[in-house]
Amino acid sequence: MIRSLVFDIGMVLAEFRWKSLMEELGFSPETIRRVSQATVLGPWWNEFDRSLLSDEEIIRHCVSLAPECEPQIRLFFDSVGHSCREYPYAYDWLRKYHDEGYGIYLLSNYSRKSFLATDPPYRFLSLVDGGIISYQVRMIKPEPGIFRALFERFDLQPSACILVDDNPANIAAAETVGMHTVLHSTYEQSDAEIRRLLGIHNDYTNCG
Repeated sequence: MIRSLVFDIGMVLAEFRWKSLMEELGFSPETIRRVSQATVLGPWWNEFDRSLLSDEEIIRHCVSLAPECEPQIRLFFDSVGHSCREYPYAYDWLRKYHDEGYGIYLLSNYSRKSFLATDPPYRFLSLVDGGIISYQVRMIKPEPGIFRALFERFDLQPSACILVDDNPANIAAAETVGMHTVLHSTYEQSDAEIRRLLGIHNDYTNCG
């Protein structure tokens, strides 16, 4: 029997709006291209989420990929707490399942700097029973260890959990360890799939 729902954060419960943030910081289109390739689209972003290296070490590695953009790269990292914004539907979506008695957990790749500086703060955190954020265990999805950390820390059975995630690689990894999964595209689509897996009537009219 499924007892718990496990949600990714970025692009499931919150928009990862890095391009909009760079625009707000006044970067030109060419600067956005160069900075994004050195940061969020570059080889060091996963390591930023893993947090084995210090923030300064990660920044230096990113700067090495676009040294002419060092001031902009540093400004982006200084502002990274504004890079994610909670979706309007997120709180009511989690509250619905919380009120129905399901455990609500998070499993997300997220750096310490970004997560702790999130502004405005996520309202849905008040509904969460627990979770693993990648920086806490220095592992990232789809590595098997981060899933095991979630199960062990909160005494969860994989077969009693649904993972909702927008990344196909993470979905495949979750299925390998025995979880039910929903590959997220839209709120309506994911909610319908969750309700189907739970065997209950789909009703999302009060969310979003």
